Amino acid sequence: MLKDDSKELKQSSEKTRSLILRTAVRLFGEKGWGNVNIEDIVKEVGVTRGAFYHYFKSREELVYAAIVEMFLENNPFDMAAKKKGLNGLEKLRLAIKNNLKQQSDPVLIKDLERAFNDPVIFKNNIVLSVNKGASFIEKLLIEGNEDGSMSVAYPKQVAQVLLVLSNAWLDPDLFQASYQEYEQKVKFMEYFGEVLGVPLVDDELKKIFLKLHKDYK
Repeated sequence: MLKDDSKELKQSSEKTRSLILRTAVRLFGEKGWGNVNIEDIVKEVGVTRGAFYHYFKSREELVYAAIVEMFLENNPFDMAAKKKGLNGLEKLRLAIKNNLKQQSDPVLIKDLERAFNDPVIFKNNIVLSVNKGASFIEKLLIEGNEDGSMSVAYPKQVAQVLLVLSNAWLDPDLFQASYQEYEQKVKFMEYFGEVLGVPLVDDELKKIFLKLHKDYK
């Protein structure tokens, strides 16, 4: 009986956390990142602030969880993979551009800056990128190998390296650099992609990365 009670409590806890997260995602989408606070969310869900902090220790942690949830619900890699008339490389470029554009909101940028100052959130981001996010890129690399738009010897490993570089090394907040230094990093990514058989960085993607640097300042 105690085991059944424990299972029910766990299920109830997971349901409450999911409800808070889904409500936050909806409110962020409706009102914008800067117009939603914790009070709005707990009022909508019908829980106390204490209950909220049981599941999320800060607004930043909630924002990161919401970003992951939104990514999974509107996966830019899955959406790009379904595009007709594009080869593997073109689909990969499209997915990465759309993913970066989704995270270009100035308020969201500031929230993510604070979130990634938490070593646990930062670690979870890197682990999630390698263990889950890289699989979406790997599929497009394999497609590119098959259609001739790319020539990648180790698709799984290349996908993981590309995500770690773009999610950490190219993050202007984590590794601060002058505009000129950041521009060199983007050029290196272009060169590195060519070496790996993934000529990913075109002029449009360069502009998106460089705008990201300016937005963080």
